[in-house]
Amino acid sequence: MKRRRVKFSNYYHQIIIEELAELYDVKKESIFLGSRKKNIVFAKRMYIFVLRNVFNLTITEIGEITNLHHASVIHHTRKFEFFYNNYAEENLSFKRIENRIIEVEVDEEIVALEMTKYKIEESLTKLYKIKNNKNEREKRKSLPTE
Repeated sequence: MKRRRVKFSNYYHQIIIEELAELYDVKKESIFLGSRKKNIVFAKRMYIFVLRNVFNLTITEIGEITNLHHASVIHHTRKFEFFYNNYAEENLSFKRIENRIIEVEVDEEIVALEMTKYKIEESLTKLYKIKNNKNEREKRKSLPTE
């Protein structure tokens, strides 16, 4: 299923970091501190992989967001891709984060559509009132005067 591109924002960053902290049992602020602990490195790799595959960001953009050199971004992407393709647990973890992002995107779209619907209904109400007023004036004009 082909989806449209989701625009990355700080809001999505927070959602991804929260999910990664829970998945890999790490502190949110420790993911990008340069630690070489296995669970922190895996969380960082997953974050980079998500940015690359869900948000379609370039290596340079990911490097700017994560404060990593483009070669490090490529390395982490390739390493996680290997785990994603060969280990069901990493695949499921990625799917969990991807689904969370989609849920948020859908929720935001629903809110936007509801606001549009409210504005349309408001405009229709005004137009119906104008039309009713016009019809009443025409009825009064057509009545015989005594």
